[in-house]
Amino acid sequence: MKTKFTQLVLLHKKKVNEIEMMLQKNAQTIRSKQSEIDVLVQEFATLQEPKSGIYQDFLTFAYHKEEFRQTIDFKVQELAQLKHQKQKLQEDFKLQNIEFEKAKYLEGLEIKKMVEKAKKQEMRDLDEISVMLYANHKEQQ
Repeated sequence: MKTKFTQLVLLHKKKVNEIEMMLQKNAQTIRSKQSEIDVLVQEFATLQEPKSGIYQDFLTFAYHKEEFRQTIDFKVQELAQLKHQKQKLQEDFKLQNIEFEKAKYLEGLEIKKMVEKAKKQEMRDLDEISVMLYANHKEQQ
């Protein structure tokens, strides 16, 4: 049954679905970023400094070690931003879901009113038919 709130319900439902999709994409990105960090940490843990050799080898090792740290720190910051974005999306999802539920409730009330109006009209019509049948029955007697 279409009401004046049907379009509003559909609009809010669409917004809720969009935010839900964004949340899923965000969660997938977080998992991906976390796995990248895990791989980098494992690689960092396997780094072994040279035990002997020229000083240049040690400097190269120190440079690579620092590069790994910076990369890990950068990835951790990206992960923190993604988690912050997830929190904002969850808040938006909650608010949009509340608005969606309000619109559904208003639509439900409107449908109840329409059903009650239809029932009253049906009762009036049945009463009118009853009166007409009674009048026809009286005339025939």
